[in-house]
Amino acid sequence: MLYAQTEVPAPPAGGAAIGEVIIAFAITLAAALPTIWLMWRETAGKPTAIGRLADWVATKDHLPRWVGLPSYALVVSLLTAGFGVWWDVALHMQNGRDEGPLANPSHYPIFLALLAIFNIGLISAVFAKGELPRRTIAIGPAIRAPLGSIVIIGAGVIALAGFPSDDLWHRLFGQDVTEWGPTHVMMIGGAVTCVIGLALLQAEARQLGAAGAMGFGGRLRGAIMLSLCIVPFAFLMEFDLGVPQFPMATQFIIVGLLAGWIFTGVRAYFGPGGALLAWVVYLIAHLILLGSTALVDDVLLARFLLLLPAAILVELVALAVSPRRGLTFWITSGVLIGTLGLAAEWVWSQFFMPLPQPIPGSALPLMLAVGTAAAVGGGLLGSWHVRQLQDTASRPDTDDELTFDAIADLLRRVKLTFLVGPGESIFGYWKRGQTGTLTSNEVPWRRHGAAMLGMGLFIGLMAAYTPQDPIDFEARVALDYVDGAAETCGTTTSKCTAFVTVDVEPVNIAEDGKIWFYALAWQGRHRSADVTTLPRDPIADVPGIMRVEMAPTGVTGQYRSAEPLPLYGSWKTLVRLHTAPTSMSALPLYAPDDPAITADKGRRIIVTDGQRVDAMTEPGFLQREIKDDVPAWLWTAAYIVVGLFWLGLIALYGWCLAAAAKGGATPVRTDTDDPVAPPSKV
Repeated sequence: MLYAQTEVPAPPAGGAAIGEVIIAFAITLAAALPTIWLMWRETAGKPTAIGRLADWVATKDHLPRWVGLPSYALVVSLLTAGFGVWWDVALHMQNGRDEGPLANPSHYPIFLALLAIFNIGLISAVFAKGELPRRTIAIGPAIRAPLGSIVIIGAGVIALAGFPSDDLWHRLFGQDVTEWGPTHVMMIGGAVTCVIGLALLQAEARQLGAAGAMGFGGRLRGAIMLSLCIVPFAFLMEFDLGVPQFPMATQFIIVGLLAGWIFTGVRAYFGPGGALLAWVVYLIAHLILLGSTALVDDVLLARFLLLLPAAILVELVALAVSPRRGLTFWITSGVLIGTLGLAAEWVWSQFFMPLPQPIPGSALPLMLAVGTAAAVGGGLLGSWHVRQLQDTASRPDTDDELTFDAIADLLRRVKLTFLVGPGESIFGYWKRGQTGTLTSNEVPWRRHGAAMLGMGLFIGLMAAYTPQDPIDFEARVALDYVDGAAETCGTTTSKCTAFVTVDVEPVNIAEDGKIWFYALAWQGRHRSADVTTLPRDPIADVPGIMRVEMAPTGVTGQYRSAEPLPLYGSWKTLVRLHTAPTSMSALPLYAPDDPAITADKGRRIIVTDGQRVDAMTEPGFLQREIKDDVPAWLWTAAYIVVGLFWLGLIALYGWCLAAAAKGGATPVRTDTDDPVAPPSKV
């Protein structure tokens, strides 16, 4: 392999410039000051414009002022952050590293939305006046926050903490160009789990008997909020974009957990059609994200799994087994989701998902096995989650009668009277199919054991399927040049593309246990590149990235790229091999010299015709910015710290849901109340 010093202008591979850190801090402060002012005015009993808006919204949706406006604002903020993330991950795949955090336009909607999420949690808390839920937390001398608000605040804290943590991580370890970098998971994970607070706020409003939380409309609104808890599908984005950097099993684990958790949970909460309602929310969220990112020119668009078969399976199980029958409904649904449901997703991937899907049928049994375990864990988590929401919402002295009257009046007003009769019949069927309140055991380990087991299964599976060392193999590479020749390949100015043929040894290495085997070229749309002449992806027709099939030639162990691959400029080009269960290997073909990477792995790589190439660990090539001179103890300590952050956040979510369900005496807070908490409060 030839090594040289031909340079492509390289953005920094470590932390942000101090000037950008100061600007980011100034933006954070500018966002915080209005919230601090609003909190002071509200706690002093003085009117604010946002407070008046919240009161006006409350007259329309008949929810407490600390539920309605904050909930709608949070959904908008979450979609805004989602747009930024969907754009940002694609940009990194096509362009490579940023010149700096503020040089990437996709970072602005993410950063501003995360600031909004945290501030919305605070605003929801400070708006809480009058009759409050049975359980609240004092976060100031005159503020008692509903627990749904606390969940949103906690999610906002870890999401915002991800920004400075990310910069520190880059300074210590180098940039990790993957969605699943530890600090990236903090930012994205905090954002996508804030919706747990929305469902809890809705339950707390129902507990108070708020008109907008009662009846069919309230049940529907609560089911939609619970359905939004499926938005951690954001962690599937690398698979949806066709450049996953973690084993394929992790996709099945995440899908199994989310489908098992949300589809079963919403079906039990809402009644017949609940799982399908959750699927509609999933589909609408994806379509909004797809439509918004499609407005950006030449950006790689994410596909998505269907999940409709899983929702249908849950509805069918509920026809035979009531969710009230212990854990039978939840476990049965999890098993069917993990087997038939995920098998149907494999069929869907044949038509809609980009390379490296669909995976070979031979790899399917392993994927279905881990997906089934995760889906059962999701079902257990869903059973616990719904019980906490129902116990939170319970109010013995309130009659929540489900009637069709309001819907019938609406149909008559919009001149659809002919639908009233069929609608009453459908509504009657839906009402008869209501699950009712699930029973909760007072013994703590029985009451919360399902959630702990479900989360434990998920965490254990994800830990077991982290990428491992590559398998030992090599390949002889033959190049059939299309643009340029051997003497021009590897330069920054001359275009060079070639069909690549590899003869792998051992000859069966790309077949035995193969999950994917294809060519990837990415990060080719550098700021100095001429976009009009760049090769374009054969699947998505966008510049800067190519996902190309390595097709068998008929000779044992020999494969040829279906398209010519770029071997010049800022492109990083490799052949990827992922074998069961967790081995991920790379045959490096080309990477430019990167002066921002001082280690040897930052020097240029260019394969020559007839050369033998040894496989290497895939993260070592795709994430060549990561420093290799960091002590092992520092890596371990950093991962432990991030892990503790997450365990703390999960514990906070669990405690808030359990405490809200357990309840206590109902307090009333007004602007003139004594701020000292009653003895029965937390």
